[in-house]
Amino acid sequence: GGAGDGAGDLEAGGGGAQSAFMASFFDEVNEVKKVMATIRHNVKLVEQNHGECLIAISGEQTKESRARLEQLMKETNDCAQKVRSRLKGMDQENKDFAKRNEGSSEARIRANMHGTLTRKFVDLMAEYQEIQTKYKNKYRDRVERQYRIVKPNAEQSEIAQVLDDPEASENIFANQLNRSAGHAAARNALADIQERHQDIKRLEASISELHQLFLDM
Repeated sequence: GGAGDGAGDLEAGGGGAQSAFMASFFDEVNEVKKVMATIRHNVKLVEQNHGECLIAISGEQTKESRARLEQLMKETNDCAQKVRSRLKGMDQENKDFAKRNEGSSEARIRANMHGTLTRKFVDLMAEYQEIQTKYKNKYRDRVERQYRIVKPNAEQSEIAQVLDDPEASENIFANQLNRSAGHAAARNALADIQERHQDIKRLEASISELHQLFLDM
């Protein structure tokens, strides 16, 4: 409703050049809202695909979910960067406008609209980051379960090493596999752990990018 109210104030006030300038501002607001709607839609799909990826059994099924996830995460992070840039540009334009039109209702409307959009964007990014972190922890839980298939009595410190260092996990697994040569479950568990490490790395990169975006905001 805010944008519509603002436009009504302007029409009542006249100011042709300023009205055109404000119309352009509201166009920009609507563009930002559209990109945020895409992000909101993508976040739901990201969560859904993480769920599918986590329970996928066949390699092919996992590969498809993972490919969709990668594309979605890239697109969503790109959209987030786009919104951040547009909000920053809008903020600067608002400050310039306010200097030239001190105390005007237009300047107040612009500042309020920008503040509302920024809060909504930050909330949306917080929700996205929360989902990414939740699934990163779920992938780590899965790695731990898979490792215990091969070594049920593993110490927690050993599991922590496997979680944080993929190379260490390969060496530890190689030793376990030598002791149980041809053990299909152990080989499948190792393959799954290696894939989950890739999932965790991708999520960590995405979370780091989002964190940087928060700092920028």
